[in-house]
Amino acid sequence: MTSQTTNGQRLHGPGLTDVRMMRVAHTSFRRELGLSPAAVRGVTEGDRRRVSIVADHATLFLSLLHHHHSIEDELLWAVLSERVPTELAPLVHLMQSQHERVAALLDQAHAGIGTWRRTASTSDGEALAGILSDLCTALFEHLHAEETHLLPLMARHITAEEWEEFTVRGMSAIPKRQMFLGFGMMLYEGDPEVIGIELRKLPPPLRRLLPPLGRRAFRRYARRIHGTPTPPRGIGAVA
Repeated sequence: MTSQTTNGQRLHGPGLTDVRMMRVAHTSFRRELGLSPAAVRGVTEGDRRRVSIVADHATLFLSLLHHHHSIEDELLWAVLSERVPTELAPLVHLMQSQHERVAALLDQAHAGIGTWRRTASTSDGEALAGILSDLCTALFEHLHAEETHLLPLMARHITAEEWEEFTVRGMSAIPKRQMFLGFGMMLYEGDPEVIGIELRKLPPPLRRLLPPLGRRAFRRYARRIHGTPTPPRGIGAVA
């Protein structure tokens, strides 16, 4: 079932820019960051190899989230502020306070990862897991508010060209060596219709290769990080 509406408002269709890809990205953030505290807590005392693997995973998604919020501010928020200031006004304080809270927890999480890498201790791992849990609580609240209030505004007031630039800039944050993995992460539980639209923009050979190679890369990665090729779906989703 595709994401046709949010808060009762359409996110694509005649006269609208299709912004559903934002929800696909959010789903990956919710799942991978939502599962990260358990991944950290699953590392035994002194297992530096495993610490490095899990810390690299957490660092990747913290960095992707920071990039995502940075280009939102640069490419979307500023445009909406100019075009629909009256509609945006009630959301300004909420969005700014949520971004600040998430940014502060991102900084704490990076510091916690650095400490855990140095010590590989269970106590420092537990401290990091607590920070990541707090980050997820704040992040999931923010993503829900963004999807409920901002996505409908974006669909109406951001042009297709501006949205394409945002999407391309967002994908550019994924390291090239992890292109297949990045696509597999989105494919795992992203809206098939939306992903199909993105695939049709690619050259035919890549269009054919990307789904099977992406799925394979994600299964291998998920087994390494989460202990299963099929980690739980729907993390952080609001009913």
